Amino acid sequence: MAVIKEGNLIKTKKELKEFVDLKLQSIDDLEWCKWAGWMDTDGTLFYKNKTEKRVSLKLKDRQPVELLSNLFETSLIYLEHKTTTPEPYRYEYIAKEYITNLNGQRAVAIAKNIYPYLLNQEKKERAIAVLGYAPESKKLDDWTKQEFVQYLATAFEGDGSVNKSKTGKKSGRFLIDLRMKSSNVEYLSTIKYLFDKHFGVCCTLTEHSTYQTKKGIKTKYDIYFPSRIKEFFHLLVEPNVMTLDRKKNQILEYLNQ
Repeated sequence: MAVIKEGNLIKTKKELKEFVDLKLQSIDDLEWCKWAGWMDTDGTLFYKNKTEKRVSLKLKDRQPVELLSNLFETSLIYLEHKTTTPEPYRYEYIAKEYITNLNGQRAVAIAKNIYPYLLNQEKKERAIAVLGYAPESKKLDDWTKQEFVQYLATAFEGDGSVNKSKTGKKSGRFLIDLRMKSSNVEYLSTIKYLFDKHFGVCCTLTEHSTYQTKKGIKTKYDIYFPSRIKEFFHLLVEPNVMTLDRKKNQILEYLNQ
């Protein structure tokens, strides 16, 4: 079901090119960092042939998907379908998801501009397939703190978790635990390197669990962002950084207690 339909004013390839070129002029590097974080975690970059190129974002949360839909003026679609959770749990449920697809010139535009900020090697290879060449990546030591926070905010929204625990029965105060999990240890190691560099700490990267897949046993890893680094928490909740109120509000609640 289409919640928001793509406008029908663009009819030709020339009009689409003019639209995309104009749109790109209004998007800065921090915005590309934001979408690189989403694509590295929950985004899909697809290439089949020269005429079938697609970049998609599909989530149960409407907010980030609608933001991307609005940015490139594409359709926002709502779907329900049966699916199964990843290993090792494997239980069936009805997934409710929002999706937006950027096709053709839109897909090429976003792939080209997020590529310098992609940290997940698998997603970089898919972006190269969409583009037909490999743009230059931004060197890790050239990332600014602002760029990294903008990237990490959305990557965390994709693969991160927020957990709260009470400090006592009567105080009403609580501690907060921010983590990201992935079976891609190289990817998490890169995030750890950038976090340690910009915030002057050594955050913890550990093995979380192992699970069986059709391709064999895989290991899931866990990176923990210390709550004592209040600067990081405050930067996350600044305007236009996080895109998902569901997680942002929990961090705000912790900071405001």
